Amino acid sequence: MSKAYQAAEQRGIVSGHVGQGTFVRRRSAARAEAATAHEPVNLALNVPAEGNETQILSALFGEVVRERDLAPLLRYHPHGGIWKHREIVAASLSDKRFAVEPARLFLCNGAQHAIDIALRLVAKPGDSILVDAFTYSGFKAIAAASHFTLVPVEMDEEGMDPEALKQACHRSGARVLYCMPTLQSPTARTMSLTRRRRIAELAEELDLTVIEDDVYGFFFSERPMPIASLAPDRTFYVTSYSKCIAPGFRLGTLTVPTAYITQAELLLHASAWFVAPMLGEAVVR
Repeated sequence: MSKAYQAAEQRGIVSGHVGQGTFVRRRSAARAEAATAHEPVNLALNVPAEGNETQILSALFGEVVRERDLAPLLRYHPHGGIWKHREIVAASLSDKRFAVEPARLFLCNGAQHAIDIALRLVAKPGDSILVDAFTYSGFKAIAAASHFTLVPVEMDEEGMDPEALKQACHRSGARVLYCMPTLQSPTARTMSLTRRRRIAELAEELDLTVIEDDVYGFFFSERPMPIASLAPDRTFYVTSYSKCIAPGFRLGTLTVPTAYITQAELLLHASAWFVAPMLGEAVVR
């Protein structure tokens, strides 16, 4: 016991006073940060492996500073992001199976912000949201803050089970579905194309609005076909650069059905005004 007290005192966690006892010390910001740096790896979070992203980003930001006038990047911009940035990002997400128009794509402060915007567009507090039986913890946080009721849908080896989805929809009356067809968090299950087609068919049949979280699609040399390509008029498509670059690089995208473009702009204005242009500039380079 005495050794434990000595170790705690050496680390600055406690302080002892003769005749008074031992007290836990208030941690300064510096000591708190130092303690955090030595904490065990947190396997509850998915983060990119540390590599050369620091050097790459340093070079990119340095290039931006050297090669262009910074003044335009420091001004106010459209709520969805600089148009040129949106064009380039939309083109990078598009292929022969999935066309992303820049007018439907909005830059957000990470996928979490994009998901929150999508939910605010299609649901109101108290609504029920269909989710995988095991679902993304960040989505649970949004649901709790906005007072949504989550309706779990049973899963199989490919993720969300279509028959279970149909039953849960009829049972709950929910009209919004959140899913991760590619490397679902936390189970890492991926839907086949057949499964994705079936989910899209059910969305049409059951009149569901889909929020598709595709933050891990970049892991594939050819990104699996999104549900958004099969049901573009009822699917909100979310991606992010935070998972493939670094958690602190808060840049995500939200592609909305055409009917929601104006409303999405209003919510982006209200929630963030616009994303830091330097992030968009780094990505497009």
